[in-house]
Amino acid sequence: MKKFLTILVVVMAVIAPYISAYGAEPGTKIGYIDLQKILLESNEGRQAKAALEKQFASRKAELDAKKKELETMQKNLETQSAILSESALQEKQAEFVQKRDSFLQMVQKYEKELQEKDGELTKHIIGQLQGIIQGIGIRDHYTLILEKTQSGILYAPKYEDLTDRVMKLFNEQTAKAKK
Repeated sequence: MKKFLTILVVVMAVIAPYISAYGAEPGTKIGYIDLQKILLESNEGRQAKAALEKQFASRKAELDAKKKELETMQKNLETQSAILSESALQEKQAEFVQKRDSFLQMVQKYEKELQEKDGELTKHIIGQLQGIIQGIGIRDHYTLILEKTQSGILYAPKYEDLTDRVMKLFNEQTAKAKK
């Protein structure tokens, strides 16, 4: 019995490196990253977000002022509806509807421009990350590296999460590039 256990231990020690814990092909190594976390928490991502907010701050202030004007106009219409004649009330309501429609168009235009600019910045950051991710994949012999939210990962062990490692390398790379 002792001899059998010794042989079993030796055989297991020899074949263990070739057996994956997940039942995948020998040598299969899968990692994942949380791209959203990198976009929000990396130095470059935070700077891009701040630049975007700064660029669109004046437009946001303009929209806020128009919204406040519309709210005031609506309150005035409600309080004056009993006092004004039918034609004057219809005229004021038509003016309100026109200003509201104009405001909604401004909001749509603002959101579209914001999304386009955000998309450009995101695309730029992802382009920079791709080289880092490929480097990790090649160096550490990953078969596949997935994006956590887009790939629908429901479970993966934390030790396969490469997010912090990618973010650290990305921060270092962008810091060197700026010097």
